[in-house]
Amino acid sequence: MGRTANPDIRRAFEEFQDETTPSKCNKVRCLHCGFVRAKNTTRQIEHLNACEAYLTSDEGIQALHVTQQGDQTEENGDSNGTTANPSASDTNGAPSSSASAMFNGTRPNPNLQVHRRGPNQNKRARDGAHIEPMPPPPMMPPAMPHVMPSLTGHLLGKYAAAFTAATQQPFLSHAGCATLAAAPLSQWLIQDAHYARGYISFIGQLLGKIRLPAVKNSAFHPMYRTTDLLISATNNIRREMSFFEITAAKYALHMSDEQPSPITRSYLDLFVSASGSAASLLEGMVVLWATEHCYCTAWHYAASFSNTLSNPSSLTSEPHIAALHQALIPNWTSPAFIKFVESCRSIVDELANASTGGNGKEDLARCESVFAQICWLEERFWPNVDGMGEEDETGRHAGGGHGGGFRGTPVAQSASRASVGSATQRTHESPYAAHAGGSGSGSGTRASPIALAAVGAAAATAATATATAE
Repeated sequence: MGRTANPDIRRAFEEFQDETTPSKCNKVRCLHCGFVRAKNTTRQIEHLNACEAYLTSDEGIQALHVTQQGDQTEENGDSNGTTANPSASDTNGAPSSSASAMFNGTRPNPNLQVHRRGPNQNKRARDGAHIEPMPPPPMMPPAMPHVMPSLTGHLLGKYAAAFTAATQQPFLSHAGCATLAAAPLSQWLIQDAHYARGYISFIGQLLGKIRLPAVKNSAFHPMYRTTDLLISATNNIRREMSFFEITAAKYALHMSDEQPSPITRSYLDLFVSASGSAASLLEGMVVLWATEHCYCTAWHYAASFSNTLSNPSSLTSEPHIAALHQALIPNWTSPAFIKFVESCRSIVDELANASTGGNGKEDLARCESVFAQICWLEERFWPNVDGMGEEDETGRHAGGGHGGGFRGTPVAQSASRASVGSATQRTHESPYAAHAGGSGSGSGTRASPIALAAVGAAAATAATATATAE
């Protein structure tokens, strides 16, 4: 059905074409007040309803009278229980006043439903069936926060049992309870001095692997941050060597010229292997972080027994116990050392996530291998002690390395120390064979974060299944 012209509108407005505009749009001018606007029937009707000149004219008065008659007719129809049909005609076939007003634009069609910003909600199909409105889109679950993959977290999760064994030895619990004998402490200090000297060479080799690019802000570049960390590590270990000398002299601790034990030699060989040309910088940094993290965790374990001291007077009567609780334990549980260990962990994760080349699976396997070796060596680096805190000769390995001995804390053993016999000997197979002699093997490339995340998830699943089976 085509659109019909409204005679009332045509009589009240003059239509013309504006030649001054590029579009030459059609415009209308009110013949009563001279108002000019673009041609639009709805807006023209709105103008007439507000135009004083039109409302006071004969045409305006007549249109108002017709509208009032239509309202009265509709009210009468409602009161009689009938609904006025605005489209109905009288007996003569002429449109009613209500219909006339509606068609003139002064009364909207009550059956017209307009949704200018959406579909007609009462729209019906051709067969008359009601069309249901479109359902709202499903609510999307909240986006999970983006978490960067963590190589250190993966290693600690996969080798949790080995790490616990490396950091919770009887030597440490006796040290915290002030029941450790002087001989095991002197033995550990001698071997740790060999470790410290090898540590300096290890850091120097890692520094030689770094290639510093030209950047505008070096403080945020991984290679420069790694360089700063390694320089700090060198300064720290040099101060620690002086700290050992001062502590031994102050507390009269016995320091001999004993050669490195087989376990200490294995540790030094691991330093050479992890910093060699066949190893990547990431692999070497994993070794650095793992050793420092083991030390920090182990001495915190020892410090946790300080509140169970059975003989507080021994701190002043026994020089080696005083050295433990006044110098050694505070040194490796200090906030400065904790911050340094956290910096090592942050750099390792940053290097792993920043690497884009190489075989990710192979590099991840090598990082896992060196971490497992560190845990194995740390567990045996602590001297063997029996239930009395004395050096346990029977608990040594056949090769003469440290480790083994009676497990369990001195607190639990205090009631039965007299019945404690010789310690049981551990017979773990060393995973260090892959790096014996500092040879090592591998591509020397860095791990891809995508491959690390994928393989890490698979490794975590396999570790969980193994733990369940056991």
